[in-house]
Amino acid sequence: MAQYNPPNHQQQYPPPHQPYYNQGQQQQYAYNSQQQPAYNPNAQQQQWGLHQNPQQQYFGAPSGVPQGQPMTGVVPPAYETAPYDGTVNPESGLPAKFNPRPRYNDCWAFFLFIAQLAAFIVLSGFAIRQIHQDRQYGQDGYYAQPGQRSPGVALGFFSKSGLITMLISVLTGAVIAVLYFMLTEAFPRQVIKVTFALSIIAYLAVAIYYFVRRLWMPAIFGLIFGLLYASMWFFWQSRIPFATEMLRAVTSISKKYPATFALAFLGLFVQIAYSVYFTVVISGCYEMYYDQTTRTTPGKLKALIVFCFFSFYWTSQVIKNIIHVTIAGVFATYYFMAGSPQGMSKSPTIASFKRACTTSIGSICFGSLIIAIIQTLRALTQILRGDGNDGIMAFIACIIDCILACLQGMIEYVNKYAYCQVAIYGKAYIPAARDTWNILKDRGIVQIINDNLIGNVWAMGAIMAGVLSGLASYLYLRFANPSFNSNGEFTYVIVVMAFVLGLQMLFTVGTVIDSGVATTFVCLAEDPAALARTKPELFERIRATWPAVVQGVN
Repeated sequence: MAQYNPPNHQQQYPPPHQPYYNQGQQQQYAYNSQQQPAYNPNAQQQQWGLHQNPQQQYFGAPSGVPQGQPMTGVVPPAYETAPYDGTVNPESGLPAKFNPRPRYNDCWAFFLFIAQLAAFIVLSGFAIRQIHQDRQYGQDGYYAQPGQRSPGVALGFFSKSGLITMLISVLTGAVIAVLYFMLTEAFPRQVIKVTFALSIIAYLAVAIYYFVRRLWMPAIFGLIFGLLYASMWFFWQSRIPFATEMLRAVTSISKKYPATFALAFLGLFVQIAYSVYFTVVISGCYEMYYDQTTRTTPGKLKALIVFCFFSFYWTSQVIKNIIHVTIAGVFATYYFMAGSPQGMSKSPTIASFKRACTTSIGSICFGSLIIAIIQTLRALTQILRGDGNDGIMAFIACIIDCILACLQGMIEYVNKYAYCQVAIYGKAYIPAARDTWNILKDRGIVQIINDNLIGNVWAMGAIMAGVLSGLASYLYLRFANPSFNSNGEFTYVIVVMAFVLGLQMLFTVGTVIDSGVATTFVCLAEDPAALARTKPELFERIRATWPAVVQGVN
């Protein structure tokens, strides 16, 4: 892969008086080192209902003018700019800014991941064999007779009525997810405002509920968060237009590539299947080593449990991040290639998935390892907290768990954008994280607010999907009265599971949007000129709501 060279931001974005190029004119310019026509940010103002203002703020002014400050009544003089030099990769003919043939990075992390996964698979063989033997033999060594075990909710789910119940939950969640996505695409601004208002109402409702119950601590926390969100609503009004344009753009792009949604749901299915597999292995480990006589947990079992949880966390993170990097690669391909002379590839999702599973897999394993270690340490501290034998130790464990939770949240946030760098430029994990930190320092406030506004859209939508899925399952149990739940003893469990399934349906759709927004933000922060040259109408809409976009991150 050609080495990524960040743009020189001493050379600012083309001034508005230079001639604008049209799409037909663009075709005669290849992505090479020759001078290309400049982008005129005012050319689209009439089309989009904007009007030139003599007091307009010109961003990207020459030296001597503070960055981002208005140049009142002053027309900026002509000066040479080169925001995007159009360098191409000689092998692929594609812009070097987005190279689909990067080199392999962080291979050591991939090999370490394969080693731990192989060890987990070997351990699972012994665990599953132990469970199989326990099902064949009773505790006293005799064969268990059919019908001795009660069917329970697990077996009931595999009956015809149980499968119908699960199908109702999944279909309800899927329908709500599709309708909500269409609503968000058609009315992004209204959806952002409504869901943010619902977040405030939800926090205040929780506070009122706990005040009535005289549970003061959760009531105070609910009140604090409700007031905090209400104040943010007041200060973030000016950021809603930018979030609206980002949400509208990403939803419209994702519709063009439905394979991203199929991949996200495939990732959800794999994650659920692996979670079931992990539960079986843990059960088998207890069957093998738990001392039934003394009711104690041997050290060997404790070590195996820690290893199993570590392996589960790491593998789960890798699965999730492969999906994220793949979707990020699709949006990055669209950002740089759609509208360019080279154009989009036939199967950008498949090509991006191949890169995520080959050249980028080491970097994915590296970042996932960091989170897995923190999650494993948190699991250990939570075990110490739940012991209850030593109050001081439980208090210390609680503090450590709080610190680790904050650290995990920060690293997960950095990882989301670092993996966008991995997907776009094929960087190793450490350089990607370092460049992400530079973006956070330069655009952190806009980035966090944008994430919060759009994140609220999918959080509230997921809650709605979960509630409706749970309601649909309850109505089926209420009127069909299936045999495995004839007495209603499993109604609560089934409704909760239906709620989770509906929640996951919409969160999976939100995963595609979240990855798309993060990737588009990184591309805009580092190379706004690429979007201006290939999709000027979209760039102008974004520039109108976020003028500082013309200044790339140094």
